[in-house]
Amino acid sequence: MPSGWEIQNTRLFEAQLQLKEGAYDYRDYRDDRVYTYFTLRSGETKRFFIILTASYRGSYSMPAVVCEALYDESFSARRPGFAVEVRR
Repeated sequence: MPSGWEIQNTRLFEAQLQLKEGAYDYRDYRDDRVYTYFTLRSGETKRFFIILTASYRGSYSMPAVVCEALYDESFSARRPGFAVEVRR
């Protein structure tokens, strides 16, 4: 996560958000990233959401999102990063 952004711990207010997330086994919130551990069966799709707050105005580069199997590096996915402009 770029500096100037904060990750919101959705476990604190997830009932208010009513997000349609996939089921996960465990989620670990860190200062600059969130690790989500889940089981994915063949042909299954899951979506996960991270709520961010921009604390300061400016130009930022959001990092790539990476998903990989815990013990099999031949299974992985990556969504490229992108630029974000925070105005007001």
